[in-house]
Amino acid sequence: MTSIYFAPLEGITGFAFRNTHYAAFASVEKYYTPFTAPNYTHHWKTRDREDVDPAHNKDIPLIPQILTNRADDFLWAAGELVEMGYREINLNLGCPMPTVVKKHRGSGQLEDLDALDLFLEQICTGMEKYGLSDEKGNIRTGNDEKTCSEGKLRFSIKTRIGLRTAENAAELLKIYNRYPLCELIVHPRTQTDLYKGTPDLETFEMILEDSAHPVVYNGDIFTIEDYTELITRFPECPAVMIGRGLIANPALAREIRGGAPLEKEELRRYHDSLYMALRQTLPGAAPLIGKMKELWFYMGRNFADSDRFLKEIRKARDLVRYEAAVRTLFAQGKFLPGKNFTF
Repeated sequence: MTSIYFAPLEGITGFAFRNTHYAAFASVEKYYTPFTAPNYTHHWKTRDREDVDPAHNKDIPLIPQILTNRADDFLWAAGELVEMGYREINLNLGCPMPTVVKKHRGSGQLEDLDALDLFLEQICTGMEKYGLSDEKGNIRTGNDEKTCSEGKLRFSIKTRIGLRTAENAAELLKIYNRYPLCELIVHPRTQTDLYKGTPDLETFEMILEDSAHPVVYNGDIFTIEDYTELITRFPECPAVMIGRGLIANPALAREIRGGAPLEKEELRRYHDSLYMALRQTLPGAAPLIGKMKELWFYMGRNFADSDRFLKEIRKARDLVRYEAAVRTLFAQGKFLPGKNFTF
């Protein structure tokens, strides 16, 4: 059966969110952290350290994600994560946000393939001391020094297919094929596409056929129908990564596996648990309300004709008004999960 991974979304899928989702819908094989961006100080930002702290992620199948274009910063963060007990690390070469790209990070690194190749060589060589392992279990080591308990560390990449066009996607894949990746996660859009238009499935097909590593599909899976259409076309695809679709419908992975569809009362309980979890981690009412409004941008799509109810949620400036607006939505809103999922 095709595996399902939960994609990271900056500012939303932190540890409080992941714990709540895992407790209610333990139906995905892997969760990925929003990226941590190490810098020359080689000290964790408090938020990043808390998000990867194993004490905050008990029993969750979690993969930390790193965003950087400096090999020494990547290797510092990788070493810290290995010390915490992590055995797989993901490199973000896919973030399309202009604030990231202008620093030549994320998908901004796809502009200079020679520099990218050198960067990957440096970090893979640096990780050899942990016993860097590919998907077949082959271990690449420099001096047979293995600090992981299993004697290996798995390394994956999440990527776009190019910066402005996909014309260099084949050359990009040749670079990825040279390194011991356990998986290559592909969002088949360019950086400049952001999330507009439709994924480039022709380029994804080329990558799936020519990759030396297992290829995971990411992009625009919002419903069971989206998933079925993709897997019907690419039955050999071993895994899919879903982000916005799972935030909107937290039961989507369960439904894909043949389980029950999301119910209104179930979503209400999930909301209440998430609300309480975030209330314990965020500093005050304003950040909490702001975060819940972000979530309702996605979850609100489970309700038909929900604009007037969501407007009251967006207007809320204190917890009393917010909670009252949510009660009204659940009491009066027409619940039609999976019927209004376009972003």
